Amino acid sequence: MNSVTPSLLRGDRGLAGENEKKGLTDNAFCRKAHYTAMTYAMPREQLINRASEIKVIPTLDGIVNRVFTVLGNNNSSFNDLSDVVKYDQAISSKIISIANSAYYSRGIEIFNLQRAMLTIGFEEVRSIVSCILLMEGIIKMLKLKEEDLLALWKHSIEVASAARVLAERLLVEDAQKAYTASLLHDIGKIVFYLAVPEYGEMLKETQNTGDIVALERDRFGIDHQETGYIIAVKWKFPHDFARVIRGHHGDHSSDQPDALLRVVNASDRFFSRTLSNHSTEAFILDKERNAIASEVEKIMEFLQLS
Repeated sequence: MNSVTPSLLRGDRGLAGENEKKGLTDNAFCRKAHYTAMTYAMPREQLINRASEIKVIPTLDGIVNRVFTVLGNNNSSFNDLSDVVKYDQAISSKIISIANSAYYSRGIEIFNLQRAMLTIGFEEVRSIVSCILLMEGIIKMLKLKEEDLLALWKHSIEVASAARVLAERLLVEDAQKAYTASLLHDIGKIVFYLAVPEYGEMLKETQNTGDIVALERDRFGIDHQETGYIIAVKWKFPHDFARVIRGHHGDHSSDQPDALLRVVNASDRFFSRTLSNHSTEAFILDKERNAIASEVEKIMEFLQLS
């Protein structure tokens, strides 16, 4: 018998015992590291398939494309929007409920959709319909965890409110179009939330650096811009919206010819604190910070998420 065996049998605390303990520790560490790597090593193809399989609520399936087409058209009228939403009971009821809320109520109860829309105002109705459609018709039915749902929704409405402000102040794009496009800009994150349990923690890791896209590409071979674009194409979003979803990250400077992409990108970076403090966009949004916060709070309350 070799000299090592007796020391192990006696429970000796010598070098052999230490090496064995170290080996067990290393093995445990390797198993944990391997598990973590496997968790993050979801194949690109699997995430693409997941994005392709996501469906909207059947009753809303016919209205999604029509509503976003109306909202994406600068020339859409009150009647265009009314003609689309009046056939959807859930959206109509919500608009009437909001018209009777403390924000808009004038002491007379409203039961009619047309009256409700007039009370709220066309631009506000466009924003509210965008939010209802995204929140009630798409995000909620996917049954995300409450924490993930709130994080995704709050960021989306922050960016949307900021983009509308920038579009109005810079006179470079239709404000409502910028608002709706911004609401949809991160829709690709839904795929990661559903498929990657640790995705919420990943977002927190990059909260102040804005490099979530680089992390996604490194770990999964795909980012939420690409998964979002797959969803946008499948659901037949307007081309302008799909373009923003696909390319809203990056450093789009003031000479960016795509005005819609520029305002969405600047608004997104404003909330990840990666927008240059010396930029015109940062100056405008900093002045409007409180108004944007109030808008976010109002929409969260309308959708009972505050």
